[in-house]
Amino acid sequence: MITPSQAEALIQQSELSLGEENISLHLALNRVLAEDLLADTDLPPFNRVMMDGIALNYRAIESGLRSFTIQAMQRAGEAPLTLTSDSHCIEIMTGGVCSIGCDTVVPYEHIRIENGIAHIEIIPNAVGKNIHLKGSDKKQGNVLAEKGQRIGPAEIGIAASIGKESLAVKRFPRVLVCSTGDELVEIQQTPLAHQIRRSNVYALKAALQGIGIESSDLHLPDNAEELRTALHSALRSFDVILLSGGVSKGKFDLLPEVLHDLGVTSVFHGIAQRPGKPMWFGSSQKTVVFALPGNPVSTLACAARYVLPWLRTQLGLESMHSVIQIQDIITPHEKLTLFIPVRATQATSMMQTQVLRNQGSGDFSSLSGMTGFIEVEPGAHSTVEFRYFPLG
Repeated sequence: MITPSQAEALIQQSELSLGEENISLHLALNRVLAEDLLADTDLPPFNRVMMDGIALNYRAIESGLRSFTIQAMQRAGEAPLTLTSDSHCIEIMTGGVCSIGCDTVVPYEHIRIENGIAHIEIIPNAVGKNIHLKGSDKKQGNVLAEKGQRIGPAEIGIAASIGKESLAVKRFPRVLVCSTGDELVEIQQTPLAHQIRRSNVYALKAALQGIGIESSDLHLPDNAEELRTALHSALRSFDVILLSGGVSKGKFDLLPEVLHDLGVTSVFHGIAQRPGKPMWFGSSQKTVVFALPGNPVSTLACAARYVLPWLRTQLGLESMHSVIQIQDIITPHEKLTLFIPVRATQATSMMQTQVLRNQGSGDFSSLSGMTGFIEVEPGAHSTVEFRYFPLG
């Protein structure tokens, strides 16, 4: 069997040709930009006032003048007024364009106004105070957000500020999440003594939503012909298929054979890890297929370690895995890499991490509060630092 690092390298060699699409700005949150956002004007577009106060010409202060006749008041959103005399000033509001003939703003906190005269009590020490000069942030045509960035609230605001009602974004992959197994029933049903509800599909769909991907789902029975028919159709319609169950060594673990019959090339089957050892990975001409073991902890461990990092790469997003410290005593396996569920939380500047003990790969009930998995390499070691793979 291959190691997790070898599996990761093989998976990362598979690439999707997603292309791009134009969508409304209102729908663009968490998508990935497929175009640079360029300033359509200098920023700021005018000499912008940064404080409420009075605007004046600094040479009057240099000449010794400390009291100024208030000529007028200019509000934000009004066209600029023109200063008629160096002995005058204009009351002016934050966000407005600086009045013509003025080059300095003295805030109200530094002046006293009596009978229409503004008396300066704290003298500005340089010309240009409290004025944000036109083009001092960006020039027209400068890049404000780069192609390949994930679109967050800041990018939405930038796009709106340059008049972009729609954006070119990287197309999300069409993903199908499938559960397999005759023992599974729908969540609204009451299972019989020999049945359980479908849960892996919903956990996987939620993990995908964490990186912005919506997915379809399907349940497939342990029947070769029905599997073959359903997957034949799915391979023509989806970019990525995630299967849960049906890849171990049991007589009804039919997926590897069915996928082979459908022309999906196996890249590997089996990783030297626990849980998730039987994982299968392959691809056809246009579809990448992950067949994950059906035990719930195995499914989520493989999703966190392989599926989500690969999808982030395809979308041009940065990797989320990191190295964290664990204070709990961790006993490595002699030959297998272990994936141990943990709860990692940020407390002040330190990451607090708790190992979640469970009774094996089928113990879904112990995962409440889990944020991801740590990777524990085989062999004796005493390290307290481990690679951490978040689930989402």
